[in-house]
This record gives sequence, structure tokens and C-alpha cells, in this order.
Amino acid sequence: MTTEFSPEAIAEYRKQVRECMLLARKPNGEPWLDEKEADQRLRTFTDDELAFGMPFNTPEEMASVLIEG
Repeated sequence: MTTEFSPEAIAEYRKQVRECMLLARKPNGEPWLDEKEADQRLRTFTDDELAFGMPFNTPEEMASVLIEG
């Protein structure tokens, strides 16, 4: 699948999604995910899959999708 995004743009988007995942908090203030869990969930999406969603989902929205699992 060809994407309109450079590998650098996809890597930056992945980094932003990861950061949003790590900043997300439960109602009691605890983090939803630790670094290992965030990395594992983010790895479930290939670069092509992330690039496909980039025009439609902000990093915050993508992080929400991954947190909800």
C-alpha cells in the first residue's frame, strides 16, 4: 500500500500517539498504560495502517482507540 506520508511523518505521528497514550489518565488519576503496554499496543498497527488513519484521526484520537483496546 502506498501512502502520501513520508516515513519521518509516520514516525512523528507514532511518537505523538505514544505520548498521548502515556499522558492519558484514569478517573482516579492513575495512568491508563505504562510504557511497555503503550509500546505493545502501538506495535499492533503497521506504518501503513497508521498512515491510512492519519488524515482522519488526531494523535489523541488514535491514542484513545488504542487505550480502549
